[in-house]
Amino acid sequence: MNTPHVGYVIRMFPQLSETFIANEVLNLERLGVPIDIYSYRHPHAPVEHECVRAIQAPVTYLPDPLSRHAGEVARGIVPPTGADWPRYIETFGYVLAYTMRQRNPDTWRRFLQAAYLARLLHGSGVERLHAHMAHGSTRVAMLTSMLTGLPFSFTAHARDIYKANPPRLREKIEAAEFVVTCTRANQEYLRSIVPEDQHEKVLLGYHGVDPAKFSPGPERPAKETSLLLAVGRLVEKKGFLHLIEAAAVLKERGIAFRCLVIGDGPDLKALRRRVHELNVGDAVVLAGPRTQEQLVEEYRRADVFALPSVVQDDGDRDGIPNVLLEAMATGLPVVSTPVSGIPELVRTGENGLLVEPRNARELASAIELLLNDGGLRERLGRQGRATVTEHFNSSTTARWLARLFEHGPAAAQDAQSEVSLVGGS
Repeated sequence: MNTPHVGYVIRMFPQLSETFIANEVLNLERLGVPIDIYSYRHPHAPVEHECVRAIQAPVTYLPDPLSRHAGEVARGIVPPTGADWPRYIETFGYVLAYTMRQRNPDTWRRFLQAAYLARLLHGSGVERLHAHMAHGSTRVAMLTSMLTGLPFSFTAHARDIYKANPPRLREKIEAAEFVVTCTRANQEYLRSIVPEDQHEKVLLGYHGVDPAKFSPGPERPAKETSLLLAVGRLVEKKGFLHLIEAAAVLKERGIAFRCLVIGDGPDLKALRRRVHELNVGDAVVLAGPRTQEQLVEEYRRADVFALPSVVQDDGDRDGIPNVLLEAMATGLPVVSTPVSGIPELVRTGENGLLVEPRNARELASAIELLLNDGGLRERLGRQGRATVTEHFNSSTTARWLARLFEHGPAAAQDAQSEVSLVGGS
């Protein structure tokens, strides 16, 4: 493999809730892909995931906020010796016209970060750029590409797609060499907003996990009280409010259980308040964040995993949450909802259960069914692990992406056909 040196452009690296990016970088490095990471925000807190510590790629932080880095920004906007001046003039003109047309001054901030990055890239050996998330990081990558002539691509996920202004998103897709997205639902939406001649560059590439790392334990421990597990950022689209309400229903029915919710986020206070209002504090524990390594043990101890995702009123939603992949890989039976790309992973009655979003009683009934039927738990858990092992293996995903980086659009059709190996039907 003779993959080009890739510059990853990311909003914040590392980030506790975006292990899929760190795992992607690590798997690409293991294939021999040279990578540099450019992040325009520092992490809020240390991220202790093992995959982050294992990454060899250097991480460079772009100026942000710009007001605190005036000297760096001033030096960055001066084109390096040998730069293509017509490109700089053309890009400056584009940003000026775009800002006036869209009334979006944030583009100037991204332009200044792109100019700074373009100067860093001069003589660095980086041959192409790849951004994660279709908003600011992709804008920086696109403007850097305009300044330098380096090709760029990006991966679009969920919130960055459905809360984006369609014309702005269309412009990024048309400028990119190719676009990867992690669900078929996303792919269909992205293709719907661009001309037909752009459809082939929008590729489906499911996230994956390492089935060797997320593997079942020797045997799930027997216990008097069943353990219901949920993991994710504490935000509306994860549906944890409805899980707490389902816990109240289970308590009313006399089910002996403990519900452990792992994660952190802006809805923590609201969820604590709901736990108190429903008097389920003896059953529901909001346990805070965990590392991936700690999560493996939690998955192995649990009896059922629940993630009742919803579509928010503003359109924000999940893609295919990685925690579902992780739970299923450990053989843990899952209950979720048919939101966005989740039905592409979970087939109800075959490798998990799906219930209607925002329906606490239906969610409680599905959880109760699994807690009371050990045979069903074992069958769904076994089939869930088989699904992830066969179709959502991170090493397969990385090989597919590395080939795209190496061959670009010429490999797009072959890469898209290979996606059946990555992600099922």
